[in-house]
Amino acid sequence: MDPKERPDALETTVTSSEAAELLGVSQRTVHYWIQRGMLKSWKTEGGHRRIPMSGITALLRKRQESLDAGGDEGITLLLVEDDAGLVAVFRKVAKKWPVRVRFFAAENGFDGLILAGLHKPDLIITDLIMPSMDGFQMIASLRESPDLGGSRVVVVTALSDQEINSRGGLPEGVTVLQKPVSFERIEAIARSLV
Repeated sequence: MDPKERPDALETTVTSSEAAELLGVSQRTVHYWIQRGMLKSWKTEGGHRRIPMSGITALLRKRQESLDAGGDEGITLLLVEDDAGLVAVFRKVAKKWPVRVRFFAAENGFDGLILAGLHKPDLIITDLIMPSMDGFQMIASLRESPDLGGSRVVVVTALSDQEINSRGGLPEGVTVLQKPVSFERIEAIARSLV
């Protein structure tokens, strides 16, 4: 092991599972954040990951600052969609709602999990077919995380119910809306969360 990769010997470290618990996300999300460089880590001689507490604290601080900046009114909405044009339309439409919306967007399920872990959205709107991690995988990961399992999930897709079922289906409680998008339905769902 390269000593340069190890943190200061006096710094407290945690395991991947402890980091997941502290951050309120799944272990899979922690590993993804490590791969993306959002969390630093090193491996013991036995191959076990160790994450410096300073990295955990920094992520928690960033999340809290984001929550503090948003205030208590309104909702936090995460749109997971790989079509940039549709993201722009969603953003524009959401600004006109009578509810204040903190809007975040991701282009695939991996980035969606990262933003969900950081911002704890009230409402997650997602497509199902996307590059990297698709909506099916992201929703399954969300349901594994105790802090994110309470987010309302709405799927907006061109897939039929039969196609969705042939790909394993969706968990109970997920609302499915067919494309083209019904912004009125989505607004009604958003307003019900306030």
